Amino acid sequence: MFRCVGKLAVVTGASSGIGAAIVQNLAKQGVNVVGIARRESKVKELAERLLNEKGKVYPYKADITDESEVVQAFQWIETNLKQPVKILVNNAGLSILRDTKEGNTDEWKKMFDLNVIAAGTCVRETLKSLKNHNTDDGHIVNICSIVGHRTLADFPGFYVYSATKHAQKVISEGLRQELIRAKSKTRVSSLSPGYVQSELFASAPEDNMQTLAESPHLKPEDIADAVSFIINAPEHVRVHELTIQSAEELF
Repeated sequence: MFRCVGKLAVVTGASSGIGAAIVQNLAKQGVNVVGIARRESKVKELAERLLNEKGKVYPYKADITDESEVVQAFQWIETNLKQPVKILVNNAGLSILRDTKEGNTDEWKKMFDLNVIAAGTCVRETLKSLKNHNTDDGHIVNICSIVGHRTLADFPGFYVYSATKHAQKVISEGLRQELIRAKSKTRVSSLSPGYVQSELFASAPEDNMQTLAESPHLKPEDIADAVSFIINAPEHVRVHELTIQSAEELF
């Protein structure tokens, strides 16, 4: 049974891969979705394909590493849709695989800006949206990663990316505790997939790409199904943390 019919969701990184699969899954359930991405044209194409689904998809172009653009996006939602954001799926992410000893701080900053800071900004604006509508029964789902739980010796170059995902996981748990202490009904979930076939690692070095290509992997639709499971859990159930991996994945 779908509990979220008619609610409004925001999905970041909605133009392809996991994000697009989540948008499609939610729309089929009857959830209205604002799909945020830098490549708005991709989200528009997705919205057109989903025109006959129960939920409506609203494409919105934004670079969420720019705080002002996140604020503007939520202002647009308030002005045009006049609904609280009941579901946030922080999916946008960046992985630049390079040995830590090379010390490329610009790349480190880009990953932390998107994977950690931008996700936090979206959380803040979602909580503001709920408060503005005098409700607090939202759900925040942060797409983390199995590499946020442990480093992978067989995949050099992952370590700073792993650090960003560990940070996101820790912040998710801290936020969950904050909201429980405040007697809020808003739930916070951390979803950590293993290797998923997507664009995330498209810039990986050739030897890493070969290893990834030969590795067991999940499909974006598997992650979308996991998000659906999380947000449709009974009201008395909170899925704090969920890991999902290919049945054949070793790490």
